[in-house]
Amino acid sequence: MSNPLSEITVKSIFLGIILSIILAGANAYLGLFAGMTVSASIPAAVISMGVLSMFKKSNILENNIVQTAASAGESLAAGVIFTIPALVLLGYWTSFDYVEVAKIAAIGGVIGVLFTVPLRRALIVTAKLKYPEGVATAEVLRAGDEARKGAEDDGSGGLKTIGIASLVGGVMKVCQQGFAMWHAEVAGAMAFGKSIFGIGTDLSPALISVGYIVGRNIGILVVAGGLISWAVAIPIYSAMVGFEGDALDSAWDIWNSKIRYLGVGAMVVGGVWSLIKLFNPLVKGIKASLNAVKNRSADGDVPLEDQDMPINYVGIALLALLVPVFLLYLDIIGSVGIAALLSIVMMVFGFLFSAVAAYMAGVVGSSNNPISGVTIATILFSSLLLLAILGTGSSVGAASAIMVGAVVCCAAAIGGD
Repeated sequence: MSNPLSEITVKSIFLGIILSIILAGANAYLGLFAGMTVSASIPAAVISMGVLSMFKKSNILENNIVQTAASAGESLAAGVIFTIPALVLLGYWTSFDYVEVAKIAAIGGVIGVLFTVPLRRALIVTAKLKYPEGVATAEVLRAGDEARKGAEDDGSGGLKTIGIASLVGGVMKVCQQGFAMWHAEVAGAMAFGKSIFGIGTDLSPALISVGYIVGRNIGILVVAGGLISWAVAIPIYSAMVGFEGDALDSAWDIWNSKIRYLGVGAMVVGGVWSLIKLFNPLVKGIKASLNAVKNRSADGDVPLEDQDMPINYVGIALLALLVPVFLLYLDIIGSVGIAALLSIVMMVFGFLFSAVAAYMAGVVGSSNNPISGVTIATILFSSLLLLAILGTGSSVGAASAIMVGAVVCCAAAIGGD
């Protein structure tokens, strides 16, 4: 019998933490700048292979741990940036409290991890989804491991490519913003009668990189969404309602206050449809997890890749996590009953949207996961619920809805990872 490979080692944990910090910061910047985030699994895998190849003893399992940690970090960052800034914009927070943000991210992240246990069987084993980025990451790791064993390229070539690309992007950004050699954005709008037609573009290394990662199909969809907004919806709305002042400023005001909610509605409908399609595989996956608990002693040794946390442990852990979630909401709302209700709402929506995020990752990849969309859907429902309970005079209703959305967003981000 061959000796098992080391998996969780000091160097894999240390490198995973370092890459998680770096890639989480990069994804946070990208999400706040462009409203989109990308998966860091493949870059993390390439960097890991390049760095760990410097050690005499390293293997594919260590590289997998590193890319998993790095990817989880950047995914959790996406969960935070789409929700927490709203608390400052609302005036509920005057600054970002590190401890509070860490608590929200930790609670939501752990809940997301626990939700993925039954989802793994439902989506990978039962539904057999493609998971394009997961498969691509596995192939990168496998190719790097085979090359290392064959004394060929050990991952340093990919690391060199990432370094050159980072240098080029940095030079572009310095020339663009530091020396003002060219404008970052070119936009314009014209009025034809009562309608406004606008068009614009943004030359950013980050956006170019996102387009390269998400691919042609998603890029075309993003462009189509922009055209629908600026060439169809804004002209129609401005013709119906009218506008005052500069055409470009008016177009931005209309888009910001009215038109972008068309996209939110489309994402909500898409998410609901995904849930409907996911129902049968999800039920089968949960049944398979329960059967695995019953048959664990009879089956003997279970292959490493087929081992799951027992579903009863998952249930106990989720019940235990209701306590910090309840205390988090109680601190804001000040009502035991409403805090308990919000905790239950968060768990229900956390599971539903973790399932949606995991399903979408399996279909179109983690980089194309509509985390912001499912978060907005959660906040809309929570807002309606709090409006019915508290009325319009509450000073904490909006902040409470954001807090529900924040935990759900972190859980869904990890679920899609």
